[in-house]
Amino acid sequence: TRRPARALGCMYFVAGATGNVGSQVVRKLSESGVGVKAQTRSSTGGKVAELQRLPGVEIVACDLMDKAGLAEALQGVKAVFLVCGNAKEQAQMEINVIDAAVAAGCTYLVENGTHAGYTNKDSPVEFGRHHWEIEEHLAKSAGAMKWTVLHANWFMSNHLGDIFGTLPNGAIVYPLKPEDKAQLVDPRDVGDIAAQMLLDSDPSKYHGLHLMISGPDVLTWSQIAALYTEELGRPIEMATCSEPEWVAAAIKGSGFEHWLAEAAAHNFKVIRDGGFLHTTSPQLLALAPPRRTMKEWIAEWAPRSPPPPA
Repeated sequence: TRRPARALGCMYFVAGATGNVGSQVVRKLSESGVGVKAQTRSSTGGKVAELQRLPGVEIVACDLMDKAGLAEALQGVKAVFLVCGNAKEQAQMEINVIDAAVAAGCTYLVENGTHAGYTNKDSPVEFGRHHWEIEEHLAKSAGAMKWTVLHANWFMSNHLGDIFGTLPNGAIVYPLKPEDKAQLVDPRDVGDIAAQMLLDSDPSKYHGLHLMISGPDVLTWSQIAALYTEELGRPIEMATCSEPEWVAAAIKGSGFEHWLAEAAAHNFKVIRDGGFLHTTSPQLLALAPPRRTMKEWIAEWAPRSPPPPA
């Protein structure tokens, strides 16, 4: 029999529960046998239905701008995982969750940050400025609540644009050189780590820390193209475009708003400067070392790419 979340006693709250990282946090917490309140913007949809089927998971359809709804949702919650999609209102939405968690007496909060190198007050990246505001508020307002911020490297899921965009035309296309490289990480590895941190009997050892996460692979963009070639059995080349061309394609093909496409494009400067090569913090390697490789990710996703045009 499927037990409701509240019947499992100790409750955990996951904001952004349908995203790549948040959904994995929910899955791992569910596997551990605890109760989970999974916050989503809607109570319907395929991703929500998947979470609903997990043992001990309660869907909480609540807007993160709804302070009263958050106050109710966080009652009885022990620990919180906070991730939010990049949006103009992101800082206020995450601050609302932090404030509600503090008011509810939560003992621990893990926030999914962005690249530490551009998280600052004057960042050229708009969501970098949002994260700076969130993290400043967290440090000043947490009170007795322990907290940690996670900073992941370049996500493998950033390559979904290859899968559904350029692979049918025999290429991956970026404003990068073929020899540019990054240490990639699967968002699910970040979710596994976050869940283990939330479940830790003594999270004080992580309190106030900004911790780095990267996967086991350091790959160049030409090596990524070669992995696609191997998996698909047809040539895939690494093609270099200009940054404005990438921004235009992100807006047209992926539905990015202009501000977000411009902000996301700054990641390519970070890659060119070697900024996505940091390794996983030792505390996290001891807890749940990231293990998923880009070869495995491509084997999972490349077959879903549309066939080349006839």
